[in-house]
Amino acid sequence: MNIEPFQTHQAKAVSDLIRRGLLEINSKDYPLEFITYLVDYFSPAQIVENAQVQHIFVALETGKVIGTSGLANFGSAEKPDYFGVAVFVEPECQGQGIGKRLIAAVEAKAKEIGAHKITVRAAIRAERFYEKLGYQYKDGKDILDEKGYYILEKLLQSQVE
Repeated sequence: MNIEPFQTHQAKAVSDLIRRGLLEINSKDYPLEFITYLVDYFSPAQIVENAQVQHIFVALETGKVIGTSGLANFGSAEKPDYFGVAVFVEPECQGQGIGKRLIAAVEAKAKEIGAHKITVRAAIRAERFYEKLGYQYKDGKDILDEKGYYILEKLLQSQVE
């Protein structure tokens, strides 16, 4: 299994993977209307558009996309605010360290571009995943935000230490 930067020809596979995760997993914790909105949003065209401003990674097994995650700056060039974009792994491949490797790629990219911290909006079922990787609740508050996510963050160590 390899973790690689996203390529445009993988857009449909990434879209399908995200949509499957939303419908099979996230739908257990979130209203159907919200899941439907997200499924509609994550079209192949939107994945390609997001890739223009995000660092998206894919996990590949014999050429098949089995996982994805990314890094986005939701701040500005002058005042960056880096967010890890949700990790999605094929349900039958979960628990094999793929998500952990995707987050490692995101964190390495964040360090490479000078980020000192990554924030994530963790879905209810992903909260413990991020905690195991060293993410802590923002401001020490383990409460859901207005959309039903936990906000966690992790300080990154500089690569030059």
